[in-house]
Amino acid sequence: MQSLLLRQGHDVLAAESDADAHLLVTCTVIERTERDMVRRIRALAATGKPLVVAGCMAAAQPRAVRALAPNAYLVSPRKWTQVAALFEADTACAEQVRDAEATGLGYHDAIVPIAQGCVGRCTYCITRIARGRVTSYARDDLVAEVCRHVERGVREIKLTGQDTAAWGVDTGETLADLLAAVTAIPGEFRIRVGMADPLAVLPILDGLVAAYRHEKVFKFLHLPVQSGDDGILERMKRDYAVADFERIVRAFRRPFPELTLSTDVILGFPGETEETVAATVDLIERVRPDIVNVTRFSPRAGTPASEWKAPVGWRVKEWSRRVVAAKTRIRRAINEALVGRTMRVLTTEQGKPGTTLARTDTYKQVVIPGERGIGEFMDVRIARASDIDLYAAPASGL
Repeated sequence: MQSLLLRQGHDVLAAESDADAHLLVTCTVIERTERDMVRRIRALAATGKPLVVAGCMAAAQPRAVRALAPNAYLVSPRKWTQVAALFEADTACAEQVRDAEATGLGYHDAIVPIAQGCVGRCTYCITRIARGRVTSYARDDLVAEVCRHVERGVREIKLTGQDTAAWGVDTGETLADLLAAVTAIPGEFRIRVGMADPLAVLPILDGLVAAYRHEKVFKFLHLPVQSGDDGILERMKRDYAVADFERIVRAFRRPFPELTLSTDVILGFPGETEETVAATVDLIERVRPDIVNVTRFSPRAGTPASEWKAPVGWRVKEWSRRVVAAKTRIRRAINEALVGRTMRVLTTEQGKPGTTLARTDTYKQVVIPGERGIGEFMDVRIARASDIDLYAAPASGL
């Protein structure tokens, strides 16, 4: 949206008080996030300036948005390109726009959405209501977009979507096809594939693993399991079993034993018990993911699960502490096993003063002493580790 507005001659300002109008891109995936969005809508509406509310709330909860900001313009996710038409455009030199897009916003990576929607039917998910079924963006258009980013010096390309593995289900193509096309682009850069649902990965598993073999693809897999209990998965209508999740992980780890595995877990879903939580902890212990994103169940109006009775909050807090303790211990052990290794990294952004952040080929974050150039490949020796980051030795010790 920022790039589109810049091309239309608008300025995207860092300070909202200096703006002539406001654009709020909303998320409503859980109740806490919705409360944050409500506060922002109220605050921006109170300024009296033109307000555009875009994103999932505009699609899934338009009445709630209009109650908060009756004069706001609403733009659903699938109509995001309309935002520029809602503001009165000035004129701008195309060359200046390109410069602003490349440097003015401080981007060191490029986020490339590849599709809208998903193939799932989860009983708890309001995002499905907002985003709908899968609509894939054209492969040629995506390749051209990545080319533009690479030509202006971007070295990290993030392919995103509600479910990246669902790309192409509506066009007869697969994510593996897209990766083959993108990695064929000349230049030295890396691709990070965003969240891929097990349901969509299973039919394309062999081809996707093969596509990951290319050196330009980070060996990083975000595969949300949500629960280690088949009964809970069935109530969620995730449409796969725990065994399917583990089969996918094994398929990726055979060629990529040091794969960085990220997964998601929902705790406190209606029907959750001590036994189902124990099954989830057992799964984490077996699979040993590098990252576990833990979310407490949040009933979303309009979804089937919002009508079901959920476990009490204090019990869910205890379950959450148990899962967090397991994932922290596992991740620390994985990271500490890398101490002493020399690893190839790509510098991605400035860290805290006097440091630079980089990513390994498996997308683990490395803190490098000193301020280095962004978008550079280098070899570093890992001197120490925490449960979050790896830390490189000083330059004299590289």
